[in-house]
Amino acid sequence: MSDTLILNKDGQPLSLLPLSVVPWQTAIRLLSIDKVFVLEEYDDWEVHSVSVTMKVPSIVMTTEFVKWKKGAKFNRSNVYLRDDFTCQLCEESTPLTDLTYDHVLPRHKGGKTHWENIIAACRDCNSRKGHDETIVPRKMPEKPNYFQLVAKRKKYPIQISDEKWKMYLDWPEDLYRLKGINKHST
Repeated sequence: MSDTLILNKDGQPLSLLPLSVVPWQTAIRLLSIDKVFVLEEYDDWEVHSVSVTMKVPSIVMTTEFVKWKKGAKFNRSNVYLRDDFTCQLCEESTPLTDLTYDHVLPRHKGGKTHWENIIAACRDCNSRKGHDETIVPRKMPEKPNYFQLVAKRKKYPIQISDEKWKMYLDWPEDLYRLKGINKHST
């Protein structure tokens, strides 16, 4: 299924972490209730109902400015991104499938699951560390802000559903990956 990119009234994506996209069906619903207007459509892709034929929107813009706090949401993928997908104990770049959460102060000793106590660690280091609170990362974890995470995210490829999205995303040209489009008629 292809997505539709949603831009705020100022022409910027609502979010880059994650990228503000919705399924194309949601974009059509938002269009029908005048919450967005279409900026770009997919080439050669129409959907049909009994009485209406329309091109599928690729990019829509909100009709009103949406104000929201750009906070760094705590989740596994943002922790890995903050730590550059690198084990914070051995400092080796680690495949995503081998990365784990590690509590700097173990949970059984009162350690909480939050930005300042969680690091990315490879499975081997996490296993070796176990509950040993004397094993600590070379750099203690900190809570990043939204813009620090976005800057890090722009070092990695981004999947887009339409070439036209490039005009609205400030990403290095060699890091765009075009998704295959699965077109459906409705």
